[in-house]
This record gives sequence, structure tokens and C-alpha cells, in this order.
Amino acid sequence: MKKFFITITILAGLCIATVISSCDKQQQTKPMDYTVTCTLEEPLRHDSATLLVLEESYNKLRVYGADKSANNTFMFKGQIDGPKVALIRWDNDSTQPFHFVLEQGNINIVIKADSWNASGSKQNNDYQRFVNQRNSIMNTRVATWQEYLKAAADKSLTREDELRMVRQDSLLNDSLQRMTVERINKGDAVGRIIRERFAGQLDQEHARLLD
Repeated sequence: MKKFFITITILAGLCIATVISSCDKQQQTKPMDYTVTCTLEEPLRHDSATLLVLEESYNKLRVYGADKSANNTFMFKGQIDGPKVALIRWDNDSTQPFHFVLEQGNINIVIKADSWNASGSKQNNDYQRFVNQRNSIMNTRVATWQEYLKAAADKSLTREDELRMVRQDSLLNDSLQRMTVERINKGDAVGRIIRERFAGQLDQEHARLLD
């Protein structure tokens, strides 16, 4: 009789553990709602857009939706089991697609001829911050070299100024590369997008630091 009760107790414990494990898995895979609103500003214009998502298990793009619009605003709605690298392709043509993170929430994307903004979800906000920081560094580098070229053209460039500007550009470039490596190595969806877009611009020294 004692053995019988021990067996029943063990079986009951296994059943409870199985139920708890099953509930945990259901919670982990619970679908999350997303809405993506993408607006193009003039002079950009497209009549249709397709949302594609990178399925990492087999490294292929999968179509998640398509939309047509006469007013340059496209909308996609659905559910997803977790953040994924996504892109919007225009009219199935060769125009550079727009990369972003598809995740839970209302994601608002505005694309202009020379800039873009993505907001409404954590990883897209992180991606936007990275791009803003990167653009700020790049703009400072451009300003430095414009100063150099102007001084060289009007023959006011001194040796000290030249060394200062070359050193400043070197420091800015190193900061940009280290920032890129650090963000890629976080390994999230934003890191994967940044690897796709900017890893090719790393020098050999910094490229070796990638995970």
C-alpha cells in the first residue's frame, strides 16, 4: 500500500510539472499583435508595398502582407511570436528596401528622400537612436574635411591644423566603428540589421571583434 501511494504521488508530481511546462511554453509563444504604418513623403512615391520578414530558422524572407495605396501610406497588421528583422519592398522593383524590427505594438515609419523615422516600439527606438548617433558622427567628419579642404584651397592650412583635423577624424572614425561593433554584438534584431547595413564598412581591426 505504501508503494502504491508513493507511485501515485510521483505520477501526480509529473503531471503537475507537465502542465506547468505546457503553460510556460504557451506563454512564451503567445502571439503578439502589431500594426505597421509606413508613410512616404514627396517626392517619394510608390503604389504598392510588401512586408517581408526574415525567418532565421532557414534564413529566407517570408511575405507577411502587402498593401496598395494612392496616398503613399501603407498599413500592415498581424501577429508575431517575437521581434524579427523585417523589410518593406516597394512595387517589387529594385528600389532599396527599408529595414526595421517587426515587433509588438504600433510601429510608425516615415520615410523622406534623405532621412527616415521609426518609432512606437522598443527595438525600433533603439535602432533610430543608433542611426541618429551614427549620422551625427558622420556629419562631424564631413564638416572636418570641409574645413580641411577650404583651408588647403585658400592656403591658410597650417601643419598644426592639419594634424588636429586628421587626429579628430581618426578619433571619430574609431568611435563610430566601436559603436557599430558593440551594437552588432548585442545579437538582437537591431544588431542583425546593423550587421547587414554597416558591417561591410568596418576595418579589419574592428571586424575581428564581431561575435
